Amino acid sequence: MRPPCIINLTKLQKRRLNKGMKKQFLFFISAFLFTTPLFAAVSPISVGIVNPVMFPPEDFTVTGIRVSALWGQHRNMYGLDIGGLGNITEQTFTGLAVAGIFNSTQGDTTIIGFQAAGLTNMNKNKVHVVGVQVSAVNNNEGASSIVGLSLGIANLTGHTDTYGIQAGIYNKAYHVHGFQIGLINIADSLTGLQIGLVNFHEKGVFKVCPIINFGF
Repeated sequence: MRPPCIINLTKLQKRRLNKGMKKQFLFFISAFLFTTPLFAAVSPISVGIVNPVMFPPEDFTVTGIRVSALWGQHRNMYGLDIGGLGNITEQTFTGLAVAGIFNSTQGDTTIIGFQAAGLTNMNKNKVHVVGVQVSAVNNNEGASSIVGLSLGIANLTGHTDTYGIQAGIYNKAYHVHGFQIGLINIADSLTGLQIGLVNFHEKGVFKVCPIINFGF
């Protein structure tokens, strides 16, 4: 049988060892959380005047609301985006956007509600709109779908499937399920009506037709 002093010393060593391990574990978790971009570069709100005079800086992801006196610019944006002149998202945008002049997204864009700008909506990659896309020029460069209304002077959406109404002076879409209304309407495939001065339906009975063209 070991003397009591040795037993007490062993228990004390165990307690110190356990405390040390707990401290190391907590330190590791803290270091991981605050140095991993997923956690370190996310903010629920952004306010600013113009990049870089804004908080947080542009390498952050904003999940909530972004309000900019002139324009804001961040890596990703999820939520409500309001810009006096414009909104810039470098990668993915999901939500609602309102700007005095432009909305610009370099990555994928998902609009839930509306994307509105005074001059142009510029979306470089895939676009999904459920609601309204409105601007003087709507420019969706990638494969896209719009369920609702696309309204502008020029709808430059040649790779877009439209389910609803596309209206403007110049309208271009890939598939139209509904209506194209304007002076010049262009569709590769049409299930519905084109109403305009000149209507182009690549796969239709009448590839070029004034006033009204149809597809089914």
